[in-house]
Amino acid sequence: MSNAFDLLNDDEVRQITCLVESLDRSTFDFLQLELGDMKLTIGKGSAPPAGLAAPLPAAAAVPAPAPAAVAPAVTAAPAAAAPAAKQESPGEAGTIAITAPIMGRFYARPEPGAAPFVTLGATVDGDATVGLIEVMKVFNAVRAGVSGVITEICVEDAQFIEFGQVLFRVRPAEAAAAPAGKKGSRK
Repeated sequence: MSNAFDLLNDDEVRQITCLVESLDRSTFDFLQLELGDMKLTIGKGSAPPAGLAAPLPAAAAVPAPAPAAVAPAVTAAPAAAAPAAKQESPGEAGTIAITAPIMGRFYARPEPGAAPFVTLGATVDGDATVGLIEVMKVFNAVRAGVSGVITEICVEDAQFIEFGQVLFRVRPAEAAAAPAGKKGSRK
């Protein structure tokens, strides 16, 4: 049997190494990635039970090696503790959470020393960039996805974040305008 890593080039092996390092810094127990014929499972401890891993949403796709071979699995621990523990507090009633579309390092500023993309009380529209997430030297813009006012900032600049982690909470523009609009409305 030949070593599956022989079919990967140096850059692909470096990308896998970065994924292993990112997983090591996270609270996730394992990561399973499937691209074409390639299936990669990395984790901490023993292998996950069969059928436990769920497919990632398309928005969570991380740049990874081309589907050249099936890489041997790096063993993983069962995901007994769900990463949803980061989202325990529901936030203020009527707010909407802006969550991380991928895991990586969150940046609140476009560059060091610059003003943050958004601040507490800032008004955003759905297309507004609220931060950047860096994964393997690639920066991905995080869009608000909702119009409204930032009511809570849940992460710090340069913090390592996980997929689905709440970054901000927004009071939607419709909710902010609703109480004032109901007073003078006629039927």
